[in-house]
Parts: sequence; structure tokens; C-alpha cells
Amino acid sequence: MPAPAPRPLAGFTILDASRVFAGPHATMLLADMGAEVWKLEPPDGDETRGWGPPFWGDPADRRSAYFAAVNRNKRSIVVNLKTDAGREVLDRLADRADLLMHNFLPSVANRLGFAPERLRARHPGLVISVVGGFPGTGPMAERPAYDLVAQAWSGQMAVTGEPSGGPIKIGVGLLDLLAGLEAAVAALAALAARERAGAGAAAAQTSVSLVESATAGLTNVLGYHLATGQEPRRWGTGHPDIVPYQVFATLDGHVVVAVGNDGQFARLCTLLGLEPKAEWGTNSGRIVHREAVLAAVEKPIAGWHRAELVQAMTEADIPGGPVHSVGEAVAAMQEVDPEWITTIDGIPLPASPLRVDGAKLAIERPPPLLGEHTDEILREVGLSAAEIAVLREAGAIS
Repeated sequence: MPAPAPRPLAGFTILDASRVFAGPHATMLLADMGAEVWKLEPPDGDETRGWGPPFWGDPADRRSAYFAAVNRNKRSIVVNLKTDAGREVLDRLADRADLLMHNFLPSVANRLGFAPERLRARHPGLVISVVGGFPGTGPMAERPAYDLVAQAWSGQMAVTGEPSGGPIKIGVGLLDLLAGLEAAVAALAALAARERAGAGAAAAQTSVSLVESATAGLTNVLGYHLATGQEPRRWGTGHPDIVPYQVFATLDGHVVVAVGNDGQFARLCTLLGLEPKAEWGTNSGRIVHREAVLAAVEKPIAGWHRAELVQAMTEADIPGGPVHSVGEAVAAMQEVDPEWITTIDGIPLPASPLRVDGAKLAIERPPPLLGEHTDEILREVGLSAAEIAVLREAGAIS
């Protein structure tokens, strides 16, 4: 077994006051890379704790499969920020943290002690990272947004689905993932800048909004619209600029064929026993004759078994692969890496996709129970047992 990967963020402490998906995903990536992450939760906890079934363990513990998916390698502390004493605890935690991440609306953030000017005055070296629904400086800053709202608002749903159907939601919270990745990148950049500037330097504040990230995430589709003024359409599993590049049915399942250049198309024709027309020799020609090309390719593919076609395409250096079910995808990953799933505290968790020097990053902690580490963390920031008891009696912690 290879040695555990070095953890490049070891020694950094993250105060994670974010909830739901984008922010917790960002801080989980930082935790995977070795940062100490304190998940700061209200008395009722992150709302996704209740987004089940399924739950891991007793449902009363409110550790849903959804919550577990983005909260490994963290410790949970419960603080009631609606109390003066709770906001004092926030400052004690922030004193020890390198980065604070939250996703409160601006007005809520101000009430709970996250006002930027307050944090800057008290903790000038603290990197502040905010994940919002809409851009935080615009007229819609106070509007909340979940992934579904961002998919609709950004135009992502308008270009997802079959041409003859209506707009379709992407199957996972992909825009939350995108915003979370961008929040993590921005936070890392701010931490690097702070380290480079040295002691005493004021740290930057970074922000990402779900809707702006989603709209910019249209990338080439957005570029098409900006270049032509035309409204992009839905292509199903196809591609507006590449043919053939989509799903096809076989005898026992589906495959994707992702032809990216003319040589690959020529090899596909040879594999399928097709005599291509001269006008199909370039991608531009195949786009013009899209329907004829797809009809020609579709018929022989339908006569293959899925696994045999994928193997033949691999041997011919034609990009493609099987359309897996989720269970098949997990099994395939475990064929590549038998230890791809780590079970900790009875919860199976997938490996981080990040590698350092070719080695996986260890999963060291299961998704925490609500408030599981409250006393532990408070002791680490210097509170005595008596002080902790007073805070609990006052309802500032639990």
C-alpha cells in the first residue's frame, strides 16, 4: 500500500460557517488537503442534516447521506450566533483561524457577526470567503438561491434536455459543485497572497455567487451566444459543434462516441464497416450533414454488444465508453482502485479525486455528529471547563 499523501494544507485552520452544498464542498476539499476545518453550526444544525432518508445510523442523529457527502474530515461545533455570548465565541474561534467561509445573505451575516468591516477590524489577518446566491454587491444580493434556482436563472436548464422537450435539471447539483470549486480556488489564492505578504498584512476577502458562476459556466455555449446573438438550443446528448459526439444505443445498453477529429471519424467508419461520403470527411461537413451521419453511424452500433464495442473502440483509439448506471460507475472505480471507498464510522465514503505526488489524500474523520466537537474545540481555543459550562447554561453553545 502506498504511503499516505502529504497534506499540503496541514497547519491551516478553517472556520466553516457555510451550510448546504457549495460552501461545505469547498471546505471539504480544503479539509481533504489537510486543513483543520471547524464546522460552525447553529443549534438546529446544517439544514442538510435533515435531507433524508437515507440516513447513516439513527435518523435522530440527523446525519443524512446528503450531509455526509460534503462534510467528511471536519469537526462540528454548535454556537448560537443570535446571542451576544455566541458572537464572542465566534471571535475566539476566528482568532485562531486562517480562513472563515460562510454563505449567509448580507443582512443575516451582519446580524450574526459576519459583517466584513467588523471581521476586518477584529481579525485583519483572517481570509474571509463568501459564497452567495446572487452577486453580493448588486440589487439582488439579498435573494437566496439553491442550485435549482441557479440552473434556471443562468440559462443552464434552457440548453439541457432533448430538442423536442422542455428544460431539464442537471442530475446532480453541478452548479453548487462549480461554485464550491471556485470558492476553494479563490480562498487558496487569498491564503497564498497573505502568506507571501507576511505577518501583519491585511488578508483579502473573496466571494463567489452561485448564479454568476453558473452563467459564466456556460463557457462555449455563452461564447456562441455572444459571438452570434443567437439563442443556443438544446441538443440532448449531442454537441452543437462536433459530430458524432453523443449517446447511441447498443444491443444491451448505451455508449457514448466522442469523435473529436477527422482521423478518429475515419477509424470509427472502418470499425463500423461504413463507407463515408466525401462530404463527411471534415467536422464542418459532418455538422452540415448531421442527420445523415448520425443515421449512418447509429445503425451498425445498434448491432453491437456494449462491452464489445467499447473494447473495439479503445483498441482503435476512438474516444468513447459505456453509459454506466451509478452502481456500475462505483464498481468500475473499484476495479481501478479496490480501496476507492473508505468506510469510517460505518459510512462508506469515496476517495477525494485530488492526488498529491500520485497518492490519495486520507479520509481521517467521518462526517461529524451535530456539536460532536464543541467542547473539544473550545478547549483548544483556550476556554476552561467552567467557561464552557457558563456558555452552555446561557444557550450560547450546545
